[in-house]
Amino acid sequence: MPETPVVTTMLADFALAPAGFGADVTEAGLRSFVNIIGCAIGGARHPASDLAFEVASEFAGAPVATVMGRDRRVDALSAAYLNSLAASAHAFDDTHLSTVLHPAAPVSSALLAVVDRQAASGGPVISGQAFLEAFTLGIEIQCRLGVALLLPPAEGQVGWYASGVAGGISAAAACARLLGLSAEQTRWAIGIAGNQASGFRQTHGSMCTSFVPGHAARCGLQSAVLARRGFTGSDAALEGANGFFDVFAHRANPVAAIADLGNVWHVLDNAFKPYPCGIVIHPVLDACLALTEARVFAATEVKAVRARVNPLCLTLCDRPAPADSQWAQVSVQHWIAAALVRGKAGLPEGADECVNDPNVIAMRAKVEATGDPAVPRDGGVVEIELSDGAVLTEAIEHCRGSMARPMSDEELSGKFFGQAAPVLGADQAKALLEMCWKVDEAPEMSEILTRCVPKQVG
Repeated sequence: MPETPVVTTMLADFALAPAGFGADVTEAGLRSFVNIIGCAIGGARHPASDLAFEVASEFAGAPVATVMGRDRRVDALSAAYLNSLAASAHAFDDTHLSTVLHPAAPVSSALLAVVDRQAASGGPVISGQAFLEAFTLGIEIQCRLGVALLLPPAEGQVGWYASGVAGGISAAAACARLLGLSAEQTRWAIGIAGNQASGFRQTHGSMCTSFVPGHAARCGLQSAVLARRGFTGSDAALEGANGFFDVFAHRANPVAAIADLGNVWHVLDNAFKPYPCGIVIHPVLDACLALTEARVFAATEVKAVRARVNPLCLTLCDRPAPADSQWAQVSVQHWIAAALVRGKAGLPEGADECVNDPNVIAMRAKVEATGDPAVPRDGGVVEIELSDGAVLTEAIEHCRGSMARPMSDEELSGKFFGQAAPVLGADQAKALLEMCWKVDEAPEMSEILTRCVPKQVG
């Protein structure tokens, strides 16, 4: 691939440029922030989060950084890792729809660790506005890397977990801005993070699903701190021969990473999940819930369930018999069955209790999912055949949470509160939610972090 030596340089410069966002870009960053903080608190007590916290505590350095949903601090690198892992634990995070990246967790978690680290060292106070600018730019950079790797004319390698491949680089660039790195140091940080890019999809269905974005956040923060101290990296780490683009795609399109930089904003295409599972499952969930609302029927009355989905749904989520909640996150058959049996598709429907429910297991065995290229990614069709011969059909053109039907601010607030209240208590969760919606007005970002910690839970 011919070298395009401006890519690393231009993205580094973009990360440090004076903010000139339009209101729509600012709003997109704000909504992403509200969503991911709720997810991080909601995932704080997931089994993967508990295990990761226990192990990290054995190795943790100076306890200077907040772990959301816990009242114990750890070192900054561990906090970045743990908060990003928690935010991804329930598969309830954000999604850049065209690339299926989940950009907010690594970027936000690395930046929040910078906030705590600065406060602990007596460094400059970081305002909410400065944080939001760095966060928004980090998401934009990650989305652009995903487009350059995955969208035609690029030929991506679907086996790579894109959030792990691009997440560390975007977190490093965002941290570079918040830490005041030079352009050269920022290029180094991008190169250092690119050398740690990792994650492959075979491990989906295990706790590695959330480990990968956690690792990306930690790598991003470490890369920026190393570069700040003078640790060098290649100035063409992304586009150079045998560099990032060469390694992570069959054929990349590096120009896409810098096309219309500062004019076209991919962060505007970052969407939020109404259901805690793979976003490609959401259209048929809408269809199933609509069917259960339109007619009351017992699970035993269902003879067969036929779903037509975009082929990508089966590529990522064709798992007819998930063994546990981790596998269920990426099982279209499980979520169809759970929605039809329970009439809901929330966190309880993704838990082991629901996965092992005999009624849900029996329904899963009746589900047949077929890929159809004519079905758009945000669309789907579900047909239910009942024992009396009746056939119920629901077609979804655009699912909830898609760009055509985005979640409203009110819905995002409800999602946030539903995750945070069980961990923090209703009053504290409400106060934190109000602060998150006004993050750009916060004189000190650390004020928000203090509200992410429960008062008495360890």
